[in-house]
Amino acid sequence: MSANTDTNTPLVSVRGVRKALGGRMVLRGMDLTVARGERVVLVGANGCGKSTLLHVVAGVLDADAGTVQLAPDVAIGFAPEKPDLPEHLSVGEWLDAVAALKGVRAGVAPFGVDELRRRKTTALSLGQKQRVALATAWLGAPELLVLDEPTNALDATTRDDVLARIAAATALVATHDRELADRVATRIVELG
Repeated sequence: MSANTDTNTPLVSVRGVRKALGGRMVLRGMDLTVARGERVVLVGANGCGKSTLLHVVAGVLDADAGTVQLAPDVAIGFAPEKPDLPEHLSVGEWLDAVAALKGVRAGVAPFGVDELRRRKTTALSLGQKQRVALATAWLGAPELLVLDEPTNALDATTRDDVLARIAAATALVATHDRELADRVATRIVELG
């Protein structure tokens, strides 16, 4: 098998990652791998570094020390816990811009987001913003999803859709939702 299709080859490998935020060491030598087909779910108390690790893996934050290595040509779909959508754009403009950056077509968005395409992001509820952030993460069918509290503020139907889609993907997920962890995880990692 080639390196890109071997299920034992990690899509992401985190080695000795350290990160301080606001003068406080949040990650102290973190090691983690996520192989193709795995759904690694991070759990732990608030402030233990789950979100920070996801931001480092997604490339939003740089590690202070250590390495994050992605398999060649691996596309990541990232959805942060608190979606920060540009206020001057409509949902459709946002999806088109992200699709262009990813080099894909926006196409039909999951989670009922197509019905929101003409609305300004400032006019969205928290649950609608979460749906848009998740749809953005799924754009282009990335090989690795990096999702922070993906079920926050979702209605039951959308929550079930999100869980089903995660269960069919390779993902690194941070959550306080123990039901989510139990339903989708192939491995649960406790941070503390």
